[in-house]
Parts: sequence; structure tokens; C-alpha cells
Amino acid sequence: MKKTHRVFSALLAAALVLGLAAFGQTAHAAPAENGVASTTAGQVRGTQADNGTYRFLGVPYAQAEERFVTAGPVEPWEGVRDADSYGDISPQGALFGGAGGGEQPGTSNNCQNLNIWTPAVNDGGKRPVMVWLHGGGFSSGSGNDAGYDGANLSKNGDVVVVTVNHRLNLFGFLDLSAYGEKYAGSGNAGLSDIVAALEWIQDNIEAFGGDPDNV
Repeated sequence: MKKTHRVFSALLAAALVLGLAAFGQTAHAAPAENGVASTTAGQVRGTQADNGTYRFLGVPYAQAEERFVTAGPVEPWEGVRDADSYGDISPQGALFGGAGGGEQPGTSNNCQNLNIWTPAVNDGGKRPVMVWLHGGGFSSGSGNDAGYDGANLSKNGDVVVVTVNHRLNLFGFLDLSAYGEKYAGSGNAGLSDIVAALEWIQDNIEAFGGDPDNV
């Protein structure tokens, strides 16, 4: 009888230990799958850089259905959207005598997307957010340039880095307001894209480990 009691006590203790271990794992589990963040339009899955930071490329922040018209909200999607490749950039180049074509592959009027580099996802990190608006005199360039890769800055500074794509040159700043109310904002379409990007950051960057109050 004593032996049976000892065996029962040992089994009870083992069950208690396992139960506590399971509770500890549950209490400290990440709130979401690594590399997946929730935005107001749906979930996005990033990839991990060699230095351990996460990158989310080509994440849409607005949607331009038509040229010279202010972009609207992103249409929500179901499931998890892969954010593993750069999005389209604004047409440019040949418009001003450059070597590139105005309609070359990878360019689109619907170029309202951004790229994010962060040390961690869904960890409540409240890191400073550094937003980079690329050069080019509002006529050329993009946030996809290899020189703007934010992985090292994000890792070394413990910050969230964001680069933004928006409409440029004629597509972003041609004033067509004389042709009706529809085009009232055409002269500042590129700037309205940037405003939409900053608003998106305010609403979503916390899921990427950033502080919306420190942009």
C-alpha cells in the first residue's frame, strides 16, 4: 500500500511539473507567428535577413485606381500576404530624357507601397521609427534602391526603418484641376501618397515593433 502511495505521489508530482512547464511556455509564447504581422487590411508575412532582422517588402499603404487622382484605402485581403519582394515604383526616366522607359516593367501608377525592416515583430518593442523619403527631386528614384536597405540600421540602432514609394514627376505633380473636380488634387498626388503612408504607419507600425508616437 505504501509503495502504491509513493508511485501515485510521484506521478502526481510529475504531472504538476509538466503542467507548470506547459503554462510557462504558454505565458511566454509570441503573440503571433514569427514574421507575420497584422495590418488594417490583412496579415503580411515578411522574411528574415542574414543579421536576424525581419523585412517586409512591397506592403501596400494606399491604392491608386486611376492616374492623377488621389489614392484610396487598400482593399483588404484574406489569409496571409507574402511581403517578400519589392513593389512597383512610379513611372519615370524617359519622361525627362533619361535612359529608362516611362512604362518599364516594375513601374505602375499604383505604386503606393512601402518597405519595413525591424528587429522583431509583435513584441511590443515600441522602437523609434525612421521613415526615409528617397531622393530624386520628386521626379525619379524609389524606396527600393539597394542603398536604402535598412537591415543594418535596424539591427544596430534597434529601430524600425521604413522606405516609401509614391507617385513622381507628371504622375504625382501635374496640375489638371482645370479639367474638373475629379482632378482637384492632381497637382499634389505624390504628396498625398506620402501623407497616406505616414497615416498607415501611425495605424500599423506597432505590430512591426515600432512606436507610432515616435516617428
